[in-house]
Amino acid sequence: MPNIRKTFNFRDGVQVDDEVLVVKGNRVGVGTTSPDESLDVRGNAKVIGIVTANNLQISGVGTFGGIKVGTGITLDATSGVISATKFKGDGSTLSNLPTSQWQDIDVGLGFTSIYNAGGNVGIATTDPRNTFQVGGDPNSGSGVGFNSTGNLKASGIVTAVSGFVGDLTGNVTGNLTGTASNATLAASATVATNAQGLTGTPDITVRNIDSTGISTLPTLSSTDFSTPTLKGYSTLRAIHGTTTTLVVTVAAKTSAHRYNGQGSSNGYLIDGVSAPFITVTPGRTYRFDVSDGTNALHPLRFYYDAAKTTQYTTGVTINGVQGASGSYVEIVISDTTPTVLHYACSSHALMGNGIQTNSNILDTEHDSTVRGTLTATTFSGNLTGNVTGNQSGGSISATSGTFSGDIDVDGHAELDALNVAGVVTATEFRGNIAGPVVGNVTGNISGVAATFTASSIGISTGVSLGIGTATANSNIQIVSSTASSITIGKGGAVGVSNLQLRYGGGASTFSGDNALDLINNGDGNFNYFLTGTNSFVWHKGNANPLMALTDSGNLGIGITNPTDKLKVQGDLNVTGVATATTFKGAFSGDLQGNVIGNIAGDVNNTGFSTFRQVEVTQGIGIGITSSGKVFSANPSVSQRIVMETNGNTGIHTSVVEPLASITTRQDIINFGALGVGATARCAADFHNAVNAPTFAGRSSSVVPTIAYMMPPQVTTAQRNALKDGYFSDGSVNVPNGALIFNTTTNKLQFRVGGAWVDLH
Repeated sequence: MPNIRKTFNFRDGVQVDDEVLVVKGNRVGVGTTSPDESLDVRGNAKVIGIVTANNLQISGVGTFGGIKVGTGITLDATSGVISATKFKGDGSTLSNLPTSQWQDIDVGLGFTSIYNAGGNVGIATTDPRNTFQVGGDPNSGSGVGFNSTGNLKASGIVTAVSGFVGDLTGNVTGNLTGTASNATLAASATVATNAQGLTGTPDITVRNIDSTGISTLPTLSSTDFSTPTLKGYSTLRAIHGTTTTLVVTVAAKTSAHRYNGQGSSNGYLIDGVSAPFITVTPGRTYRFDVSDGTNALHPLRFYYDAAKTTQYTTGVTINGVQGASGSYVEIVISDTTPTVLHYACSSHALMGNGIQTNSNILDTEHDSTVRGTLTATTFSGNLTGNVTGNQSGGSISATSGTFSGDIDVDGHAELDALNVAGVVTATEFRGNIAGPVVGNVTGNISGVAATFTASSIGISTGVSLGIGTATANSNIQIVSSTASSITIGKGGAVGVSNLQLRYGGGASTFSGDNALDLINNGDGNFNYFLTGTNSFVWHKGNANPLMALTDSGNLGIGITNPTDKLKVQGDLNVTGVATATTFKGAFSGDLQGNVIGNIAGDVNNTGFSTFRQVEVTQGIGIGITSSGKVFSANPSVSQRIVMETNGNTGIHTSVVEPLASITTRQDIINFGALGVGATARCAADFHNAVNAPTFAGRSSSVVPTIAYMMPPQVTTAQRNALKDGYFSDGSVNVPNGALIFNTTTNKLQFRVGGAWVDLH
């Protein structure tokens, strides 16, 4: 057909060769007679030139040498790189994407790692003020922060399950709860098996006080002594109110019961304590609550003795039936209550213990022994037996006016007149003797017997001198029912310019009936002298030395050969301030309270420790030594957390990559937005990666050259083996929307409709 330059107008349309070309109204169909769109091509289409369209929809596979959308999006078929000014949408299924300041690096170990390129990292916060921060700023709120120098600060409790290992250097402000192997100084210690140098006014909870020497306690107070014990006592009770209620239960006896193995197999528990010896006070009422069901078969009563010979009922009230609600046995303690009573079961033997009333009134139906002085205004009734001692303040009279038989007066007898025609013989003479004594005096002389003016008095060898005793058991022996003493000095009166050696007490609180006192009653020094190389040694018994002061001035407590000026073998309890240039040695036990000063040594804690601020100059190891790291935790490498001196942190690894702020061997989950180079404006923001700030190890010229992102590079075989990582069993295929670069085909591929689609 010749070329004709002519315009043709067709009103109803054009159809060429059936379905080759059809024009219907404003629609053109190629390969179809029913075009659905303005241009509907059924088959392949080839356009040499530019195709301009407002929208491009491809339902099948589209192959492009390159794609450019406007001026902002480019898909390069050669490099496989997608370039865009911004990525927006759901990126939850994308993997291996660097976020914020995170950078990807491969140091040649067969795997890649990411690290923070600069700025702070925050978890559960959008405003981190620390290099690594979880939650809020610990300086002003609730959270945990790590700074770039390796310091850790937490606003709450720092807890380590396996304890803190390593030296703790620096001040610890706040309470330390748990066990510390060595604590030098503490202003407050609540629980400690060994506390060295407690300062201030600490509150101390003590279960047992065990002292082998002299213990000075200015004030010992407690709100509850029902459970704690003092050595030698089953319980200690303080004075209570007008009526004190004691809860009684019954249980099988233990070794703590006074009569364990005797009588009944059961015993009383008073306020949970096994049959304690109870001290009560006159003028107060004590109610024994027997409402617990274990008391049903064990009526509690009071007796004069443990054998229950006679029941004591004065001031006793029994209410209800034992074992029933509201039942009790009550006793009112008065000045006439017997000094010692016993609480016991009326049906079973030896279930209870004794009660001491602190009364000075003797009221008993049984024989009694008075070890002190027995004083009475009048004695009425028959006096049977021997009377030993003095009679004063009254008279002895008999209805007959005479005594028959012998009169044996062992004490003092005052006679207005005594005339003896013969020899006077007596076991003991009392009073002044006027006139000479002819013959030997055999026996004891009480009082000033005579004044000796001789220059010396000698006692023949083998003869003992007894004062206050008829039989001296040593060369010189002084015996007295009160205190015995020897005075040496310049003063005439005892207590003036002299030395007094006294046994029997009276000098101070600790000077009791069995105390030995050595008193300098002058203003001079009390001097001890050694002329040889021996030591001053204090003993308990013949074979138990307690303390020694050597000739070189070293004092040992619990040890007799101290090598230091003060050496203590055993526990040391200081109630005041203990000051030293250095405290050495181990500290064992729990320490609660404040530690003021530095702790050099290991702190092995099995409980909870709370630190307000911890400064560590070397490293912290938890469950493992720090090994040159600022912080190391967990002995298992797969569970370890480490921090280098430059602030780089490793999680689930012991190796921290040199240029990585954080190195991890497991997944990272971030619930906030991630931005690279700037604050994120979307879930993952890389638009300002080229302007990311520099950091140690990277110069400013490097950052712009690496401001791009790369998808995972896998072979076709590796791609086909990929699974949905959310399912640990690998049973689910890769979800749609996944992005990879296929190194086999050199194609950038998306997962669409359950298949991999080339993007170019």
